[in-house]
Amino acid sequence: MFSAFAEIHWLAVAAATVASFILGGLYFMVLVPKQYLYVTGRENLPKEQQAVSGTIFMMGPLVCSLITVITDAYLIKALGLSSALDAAMLGLIVGLGFLVPMTFNIAINPLFPRPLQYGLLNTPYFLVSNVIACLLLILIPF
Repeated sequence: MFSAFAEIHWLAVAAATVASFILGGLYFMVLVPKQYLYVTGRENLPKEQQAVSGTIFMMGPLVCSLITVITDAYLIKALGLSSALDAAMLGLIVGLGFLVPMTFNIAINPLFPRPLQYGLLNTPYFLVSNVIACLLLILIPF
């Protein structure tokens, strides 16, 4: 079973990771920045405190995307998936079975003033990003 790691197409992993990272940037910084401030309770802070900057806020999502994509790539190889439909289904299963519940689980703590809205706002990104990543892992040729 661990031999599936040797079969991972690392160029596809890199491409899928970059795609997830770019999609996250577009989603959170262009499509829903005001909604994100609201669900995190930062909408009334001064503009300087609303902005998030620093290495961890850029590299953290990139590293997390990389780990998720490597896991997807491993599952694709271990399960012997080869079609785009199978890849899309895996992306949905992992998204709905792990990523979305974990997002809600993380949000359900005293630091998130609107945990349900936070989960609902993040769900589309995680689902779409994971499906796209799985599709890229299947569709990018060796």
